[in-house]
Amino acid sequence: MRFLFSLVLFLLAVPVLLMLAYERGLLDDYVPEDAIDPEPFIQAELSSVTDGPDLSRRIDRALDEKLYDDAVMYAEIADYMNVELEAPTRARLLDEDAPARRAARGAGSFLEGFVTGHGSDTAGFMGAIASDLTVVGDVRDIGAEGSKLARGEDYSKLILGLSVVGLAATTATIATGGGGLPVKVGVSLLKVAEKAGTITARFARDVSNVLQEAVNFEKLRGLLRTTDLADSAATRRAILEYADGVSLARVTPILTDMAALERAVGPAEAVRLMRHVDSTGDLARVGRMGEKLGTKTRGVVELTGKTSLRAFKTAWNLILLALQWVWAIVAGLGALLLGSLSRRAMRRRKRPA
Repeated sequence: MRFLFSLVLFLLAVPVLLMLAYERGLLDDYVPEDAIDPEPFIQAELSSVTDGPDLSRRIDRALDEKLYDDAVMYAEIADYMNVELEAPTRARLLDEDAPARRAARGAGSFLEGFVTGHGSDTAGFMGAIASDLTVVGDVRDIGAEGSKLARGEDYSKLILGLSVVGLAATTATIATGGGGLPVKVGVSLLKVAEKAGTITARFARDVSNVLQEAVNFEKLRGLLRTTDLADSAATRRAILEYADGVSLARVTPILTDMAALERAVGPAEAVRLMRHVDSTGDLARVGRMGEKLGTKTRGVVELTGKTSLRAFKTAWNLILLALQWVWAIVAGLGALLLGSLSRRAMRRRKRPA
């Protein structure tokens, strides 16, 4: 009996110890991050923090506040968890998905985002990104922030630096037949996120430091002082000539990670997810989550507080999974025992007195 108890304890302890070592990165040389499927761990984590009624309440609150994208996100999480939403909530979602409702939500927002570069909903974000994917947005922002730099006023180094990099990337995209497009997409998304206020201070500081190396702002100031920034064509010509000296080596990995996040979750969700990114390393980790979870990523992050796939694969979640299996086994044995006792009782009743 003691041997059996020790064997069971050993079989439970070994995976927990291995998971603790994996969680702390001690097995990185032996076990790649994607070697362990994170899905059971994500499911366990979600089950511990939410359920069907909770998600229904979140969806109803989002719809009350006109946050349709959030409502759809929570509905996707419910489907992912295989939990039922309340019937009235499902009905509200179906009503909001009608073509007329969708058109009404997007009316005007796209154009406003395209013209101003600012967005507050999906349509607005899409408009702002569309303008930045052309040279329109970059020239507009260089005129706005560059004039401040030329006058010696406070300006956004992040917006101005990204705009200059964006024009440089436009040239590279044309020259390489589209090879610079991920950089251009990354520039647009980061600028829209900065204007929407979703970029954290730490991440903005990291990117600004990289841009300081990519763009010589002192030299740029001299150029801007001699350029009529009210003339968009003149601004474009001057910056395109200047962009030949812009070094994209260090900034390109950040921008391509941003473009990868956009491919995984869509442009609007990529902008919103930047609230949970504190460093360039975080951006890559959130991108890997996006590849796994798609548009559910932000909801999973907000519900669990975790921003990487590795963070879900913890010893505690392993224990939770093991307990679920143990409970299933105990329930099964209990059902067999009850069935056996019931059959005995029936046989005793059938015996003649």
